[in-house]
Amino acid sequence: MMRGIANLVVNRSRSVILAFVVLTGIFGYGLTRLEMDDSLDVLQPDDSPAAELNAEIEETFGARPLNSIAMVEGEIYTPQSLEALRHLTSELEVIDGVVDVLSVANSTRMIDDDGLLLIEDLLPEGALTDDDVTALKSHLQSSYTYRDGLLISNDGRYATFIIEVDEDADIIAVTAAIKEAFAKSWSGNIFFAGEAAIQTDMQLSIQRDLPLLTLLAAGLILVFLFLNFRTTRGVVLPLLTVLFGAVSAMGTIALVGMGLTSLSVVAPIAILAVGSSFSLHLLGRYYFELSRDSDRSFSLHLLERYHFEQSRGNNRLRAVRLMLEETGLGVLISGLAISAAMLTFLTSETAAVRGLGVTTALGVLGALAASLFLLPSLLCHLPTPKRSDEPERTRVLGGFLRWLAHGIARTRIVMLGIAAVIVIIAVIGAIRIQANTAVVDFFPKNAPTRKSIEVIEDTFGGSTQVQIRVTGDLGDPELLQRMLSFQERARAIDGIGPSTSVATIYRNLHEVLAGEEGMPQTREAAAQELLIYQFSGDVQDITELVTLDNSQGIISVTAKAMSTKRTAAVLKDLQALADEIFAGSATIEYAGQVIDSVSSERAILKDFVLSLTLAITLVVIIDSLVRSVRAAIITILALLITIALQYGILGYLGIDLDIATMLLGALAIGVGDYAIHLTVRYMEERRRGLEPGVAMEEAMVSSGRAIFFTALTLGAGFAPLMLGGIVPIQRLGTLMVVTVVSVGVASLTLLPAACLTFLRNPQGRRPVAAQEAKA
Repeated sequence: MMRGIANLVVNRSRSVILAFVVLTGIFGYGLTRLEMDDSLDVLQPDDSPAAELNAEIEETFGARPLNSIAMVEGEIYTPQSLEALRHLTSELEVIDGVVDVLSVANSTRMIDDDGLLLIEDLLPEGALTDDDVTALKSHLQSSYTYRDGLLISNDGRYATFIIEVDEDADIIAVTAAIKEAFAKSWSGNIFFAGEAAIQTDMQLSIQRDLPLLTLLAAGLILVFLFLNFRTTRGVVLPLLTVLFGAVSAMGTIALVGMGLTSLSVVAPIAILAVGSSFSLHLLGRYYFELSRDSDRSFSLHLLERYHFEQSRGNNRLRAVRLMLEETGLGVLISGLAISAAMLTFLTSETAAVRGLGVTTALGVLGALAASLFLLPSLLCHLPTPKRSDEPERTRVLGGFLRWLAHGIARTRIVMLGIAAVIVIIAVIGAIRIQANTAVVDFFPKNAPTRKSIEVIEDTFGGSTQVQIRVTGDLGDPELLQRMLSFQERARAIDGIGPSTSVATIYRNLHEVLAGEEGMPQTREAAAQELLIYQFSGDVQDITELVTLDNSQGIISVTAKAMSTKRTAAVLKDLQALADEIFAGSATIEYAGQVIDSVSSERAILKDFVLSLTLAITLVVIIDSLVRSVRAAIITILALLITIALQYGILGYLGIDLDIATMLLGALAIGVGDYAIHLTVRYMEERRRGLEPGVAMEEAMVSSGRAIFFTALTLGAGFAPLMLGGIVPIQRLGTLMVVTVVSVGVASLTLLPAACLTFLRNPQGRRPVAAQEAKA
């Protein structure tokens, strides 16, 4: 197959170049239609029970999770501050995309007026007086509904706004308008939390990081390419191939209607890093072949050298053919293996992971195609260098690699034993890893978003919600009392804040109408009190909490944004409390943002095992294209040891398995498959008739530089991720740098030892005479 590709490139190079120009134009047009999918839903499993229940609750009650919480700090209980809050509420209500706003300025209270129920605003119309402020403070601190600091904190230092945003609106634009309204109306500190705030900060981080980190990665990659080849074409040609890969990937996903997600920042960087490694190996072999001809020319007589120089064009084409026929196979296998590893993410239940897999796989395939077709086609037309130094046989690095090969041959058994011990230690550490999918942990602890959430949660009791669906006879006062008891006792659970339900309305309504604390004692009394409220208040206040037939109700519980482990513990406490209080009198189900993180944990654990297993299987199959299953297995074992080491480090350092580090295994299997180049080169030398030790020495010296610089180039490509604004991306960048460097070390130490032990007589693709190797 590689001979066929070589013939096509050499004989049809102009047509190949034209085809890539046309394809670049098509994919470039697609880039103009690229959009960002900034919804947090793409980070959640598609068909989890929690997601299904969320949809049912939204359909039944029109309920949705808290979209945004804002809190202002200052001396709230003054006429001036309350007037500012009233003005601010009016400004928020008219923002395009804001569905509803709840604050002290538009909240109401119930009053009994000689047997009539009156619903009036907490803040009276007109200019506020000190007496109005005193009355408001007294009511908020004594009201059953507001006494937990729902609107104004008990110390009077903070006022809360609950803002619901249209999910189809431009979240960034709406959030910017909200923040602008606060900045104009309030001079004190302002804090934001909730889904809209988090979603906006994540999208802004991606928009900022994607171009900057990609440019930084490209710059570092180009530096290492120049250090390797020390020529302009050694930098420009790999750059063209990776740019085509990135443009083809992004253009394709845009043309098919997909969008970038929070994980997409990884894709272009992975494409740049991986794609440059293809060109690095191919150009290394190209210069290697030219250097052989160059060295030969200097050994000829003057007339012979003249005729030799006249045939330099033929020598260039010969070098292109050998580059593709020999090294091209390893590049093809490596590219297909990486793409296959990335496509295993299609099995994920999470849209963001699937999108990353598809985008990266398309980009790698694009860069692979450009490396195997466009790059050699351009080389066919570029002038042959006057003097081609062999890049793989530098004195220092070449001498070191030769020395290393000798040492490995003598100590291969010891090295394999050390590797086995490392794997055992790593596995022990890996089993200590804990999953954490909490979105709040996507932000560094010192990030403004994280600090705002902490302030709001310390004051308000939470920044997200657990929605509990109660199915039963909600017209029964006994069940209503159980709901109220559950809400009051749940408040004592660490991480749980205030809650509301139809029982809350009954409790407040009964106190106003009957003049006593407690709940109505009979069905008739409950129905009558509720009917009075419906005549005086807003019916929607009831239908958002209970169905008209009283068969289903919602308890909305405010909760803190917690780690998945802590969330699971809190959920367990809530379930135990519900089992105790309801005791079979109703069916209890849990939904909301907090529950979503628990579902995500199960999903990423499943994705981790499935994608890693598939990646290993597919890479072994694809690597077997070298016509040796043993060679494929030996190569993948070297990778697995480094991956085991990475997850062992995670466990020992207490680093969570999150939606990004879950990707590490399959990503490392694919990206780290450049080790196959050493195996292929070793088998090539064995086919030439060299003994195992000598063949490995030649393979190490000839391919060692490429592997060395591949590790450095890949590491430099992923290093900028460490500067990202999202913690999982930072963590993935750090671990990928460690991984590719570890794979490089393993490729130059452990893999040679394994080949010399288990692959002494590999089956080649075709016999090559020993004399040909000496030619």
